[in-house]
Amino acid sequence: MTLDLIKKLREVSKAGILECKKALSDANGNYDQALEILRNSFVAHEGNQRVASKGLCNVYVEGNQAILYEVNAETDFVSKNEVFIDLIQSIAKPLMDSEVTNPVDAKKVMIDNHSVDQLIQQTSSIIKENAYLRRFYRVIKDDSYGFGTYIHNGGKVVTLVILNKDIKDLARDLAMQVAANAPTYLDTQFIDQDTMNYEKFMYEKDNKDFDESSFFKHLEEISLTSQPFIKDNHQKVYEVLVKNEVEIIDFFRFELGQGIDSKLSCRLDIPCDGSKITVKPVY
Repeated sequence: MTLDLIKKLREVSKAGILECKKALSDANGNYDQALEILRNSFVAHEGNQRVASKGLCNVYVEGNQAILYEVNAETDFVSKNEVFIDLIQSIAKPLMDSEVTNPVDAKKVMIDNHSVDQLIQQTSSIIKENAYLRRFYRVIKDDSYGFGTYIHNGGKVVTLVILNKDIKDLARDLAMQVAANAPTYLDTQFIDQDTMNYEKFMYEKDNKDFDESSFFKHLEEISLTSQPFIKDNHQKVYEVLVKNEVEIIDFFRFELGQGIDSKLSCRLDIPCDGSKITVKPVY
């Protein structure tokens, strides 16, 4: 047993010195066996009554595919924790290669003989906080389409925009726009009647009155194509699109903790506010 071996085991496993020394001792100095002992010894941290609404999101693009996912933990400290950040980054490529399309199957993806869920639980044990994969989407585009992505504040907000042309700078600008302005809809003309009725109901509820012109102004403010363009607020997004002869196919926006009530540990597939999820995960 050497100091170099203990150091290497610590760097890979993120376990403490005493745990690494014991694992190496139990493995008779065999590094691979010691690493396996440590990984198998990790158990999920039960945490306390805090809702696991913190953590990080990520968006990862490869060719014609993009994935977005969110791993939650209990406190905001994990967003600066190297072990947690390493986890978020290390599962991206295996998740992309797996071709899974939902969080249930994503948890089962194997990485070095361990599932994504097991790796998250190992990390949970190290950081001493509850952690879990809450949501996962996969988006597949046509060859001629273009992706734009933006990661804000290390992963507190991540966005993806799909254009019907591959204009990289514009796609990234629009992804930044989605992150900053948090549009709810792509375009007012695509809002179905049931959703329109819901928006009218909520608007009247919030404003104690209903004025049609004010309502439609509000609707334009939460629709991406009607918003002032982030790089030139003298132009609306739809004007920029016309100028570049391009269309937005759709957009995604993951904000950390989105859909989690402060008192209930709920999941996005059963939204706390009772709303429907309208985005489609695969194109």
